Amino acid sequence: MIILSRIAITISSLFYGYFLLNILLINHYREPSQSFKKGTQPYRLYLIIPVLNEAGVITTTINRLSQELAKLPDSIEPQIIAVDDNSSDRSLAELAASKSPFLQILHRAGNERQGKGAVINTAVHYLQNTLARQASPETTIIGVLDADAFMNSQDLTKVVAQFEAMPKMAMLQTGVSINNQTNWLTRMQNFEFMCINSSTQQLRNRLGQGIASGNGQFVRLSLARNNAWGNSLLEDLEYTLRTWLLGGQVRFTHTIVVQQEAVRQLPAFFNQRVRWCQGAVQCMHYLPVLWRSRFVNNFQKFDTTFWITMPITGCLVPITSLVALVTLITHSLQNWSDGWHHLALMTILIITVLSCIVFTNLFERNTRDAHLPFKLWSTLLDSFSFQVYLLIIGLTPYAAITRQLIGQTKWTKTTHGSAPVTEDLKSLVKGDE
Repeated sequence: MIILSRIAITISSLFYGYFLLNILLINHYREPSQSFKKGTQPYRLYLIIPVLNEAGVITTTINRLSQELAKLPDSIEPQIIAVDDNSSDRSLAELAASKSPFLQILHRAGNERQGKGAVINTAVHYLQNTLARQASPETTIIGVLDADAFMNSQDLTKVVAQFEAMPKMAMLQTGVSINNQTNWLTRMQNFEFMCINSSTQQLRNRLGQGIASGNGQFVRLSLARNNAWGNSLLEDLEYTLRTWLLGGQVRFTHTIVVQQEAVRQLPAFFNQRVRWCQGAVQCMHYLPVLWRSRFVNNFQKFDTTFWITMPITGCLVPITSLVALVTLITHSLQNWSDGWHHLALMTILIITVLSCIVFTNLFERNTRDAHLPFKLWSTLLDSFSFQVYLLIIGLTPYAAITRQLIGQTKWTKTTHGSAPVTEDLKSLVKGDE
């Protein structure tokens, strides 16, 4: 029993050490806030929106995006390509009733609902043979937005301006913020995206390359021609790995954000995270070729390997951490005046408090750079309660590994509804108009 406890403490210490190192790195390697202005060179912008049973949100999304596209400068020619994936609700009817001058509608009839990647490929194939057949592949930008997404005209212009300013960039991923922060779970998702994810992506930008996050993903047509989306349950990660292996440059910008709807109920949230976790498992077969690639630097190799294998390590670490915590508490209670266990517990507590303060500072900085509202005390409280949120996510690897082992690889779609938009975000959007 003593040997098992020591093994558990050793494993937990190693991963806790990695956690601390990661905090130090993301706090140090912050991406500078850059400003890009669109020049006079003509660009085409095609926004692809996969649609599967999105009747509750798709009309609002198309209308809001169309209003923003009308404000784009003359040097950007925009279009929306909505691809209905054989929806069983009124999604197709809602699209057909739209009066948007920017909307093109595609319908995938009689398909097996093969996932988001297949839907995007349908739109790209259509573009190559119709609207973008004569277009320059380097000055034609394809954006992938979810059916609940919103981006204002200023941010869309900045996206194209960044492609114009960085001709070697093949893909750009924007930040993600939540527009329906109506309960604890939705606030935690916003904290995760705007703090942890954004800061980690900035670290990757500084030491390697960014990773696509699906919503708010923009690519040049030249890349889309040579790199089709796969059928992984985490198609954005798979697409990123393929892009790296082709020598394409992937960047992340924390100053531009796409607003989306968060999952409001715990069961739906858990299913979403299980799908993401299982998608990482499905991408593990890329690791050998990733390590052999001359286009991928050592930081990317280590960082990506750690992230992709987290579903496996994530099944081990929670157990060893629990054993280690119980061991430390037990020994502290039995030998408070003699031993190091209580000092270890106090050190963990102090580091946790300091980490929450660092996360609050990172969140404030990222939201400020993206011109989003920030509230200090509520954010500080969220940073502490985020530890509970991590415990919930910590359960997903067990379900993901189980699903993969028994062959359950069917796409479990996140359901979007007519979620209320937070008031401060409403005022922000109105202020941009």
